[in-house]
Amino acid sequence: MEALQKIQCPEDLTRLREALVGDRDPNKPCITVCSGTGCQAYGCQQLTDAFRKELERRGLTDAVDIRTTGCHGFCERGPVVVIKPEGVFYQRMEVGDVAEVVEETLVNKRIVDRLLYTAPVTAEKIVHEHDVPFYKLQTRLILGNNGLIDPTSIEDYIAVGGYSALVKALYTMEPEEIIEAVKKSGLRGRGGGGFPTGRKWESCRRAEGDTRYVICNADEGDPGAYMDRSVLEGTPHSVLEGMIIGAYAIGSHEGYIYVRYEYPLAVQ
Repeated sequence: MEALQKIQCPEDLTRLREALVGDRDPNKPCITVCSGTGCQAYGCQQLTDAFRKELERRGLTDAVDIRTTGCHGFCERGPVVVIKPEGVFYQRMEVGDVAEVVEETLVNKRIVDRLLYTAPVTAEKIVHEHDVPFYKLQTRLILGNNGLIDPTSIEDYIAVGGYSALVKALYTMEPEEIIEAVKKSGLRGRGGGGFPTGRKWESCRRAEGDTRYVICNADEGDPGAYMDRSVLEGTPHSVLEGMIIGAYAIGSHEGYIYVRYEYPLAVQ
C-alpha cells in the first residue's frame, strides 16, 4: 500500500478506514500465524515461511493471505494457526504439517483432525477457535485484536477501529473532560496500589511547571510475568494511542516507553 496521507480531520480517518476495509475481502481465506514470543520459540517463523513457499508452489499466493499476529494467549499449544474466515483452530503445528493443511483445509475444505485441540474434560475435538474452552468464556478488551491484526501494520490497526478514540479525544473533548471520563471509568493502575488513573492524570495536569512527560511503564514487576510485553508485542498501536490521549489530557509533548531489553519482540 502507498504511504498513508496525514490525517487532518476525523473525516480523513473515516475515509481511510473505509478504504482499507473496502480493499479487503472478508471471505478470502487467511492463514493467521501466532507470532508472539511463545510461538516464536516453537518455530512460528519457519512455519510462516513454509506456508508462503507452499502457497507459491501451488499458485495460491493471490488466493490466500498470510498474516502474522500477536500472541493468541494459548502458548502451551503453540505454534497456533487459525484459518480465517471459518476460524479453524490448529495447534502445535510443525513445518511438516503445512502441505497437508493447504491441501485439505484450504483447497478441499476439510479438517485435519490430528491438529485439532482436544478438550481435556470431554475429550471432544474442537474445530473452531471460539469454541476452545480456554477462549470460550473470555472477554478480551485490550488484547481483543491480538489474533486479528499484524502488530507491525498501522493499516491493520486502523481497519479494526484503531485511533478512533484518539480522534474523538482530540476533536470532541477538552483535556479536563478526558480526565473526568477516566476517573468515572474506575480505571486503575495494575500495580499493587491500584492507584486511580484519572487522579494520576489530574494531579499531573495541575502540577506546576510547563514540561510534563508520559511514561509507559512496560516493565514486569512480578518474576516470570509478561502481561505488558504481550500488549506491546500484539497491539503496540493501542499503547501509542493511549499514550497520545494521556499526553493531550495532561498537557505533555513527550513520552517514553520503558521496556526490558530482553523482550526483543516488544522492543521491535
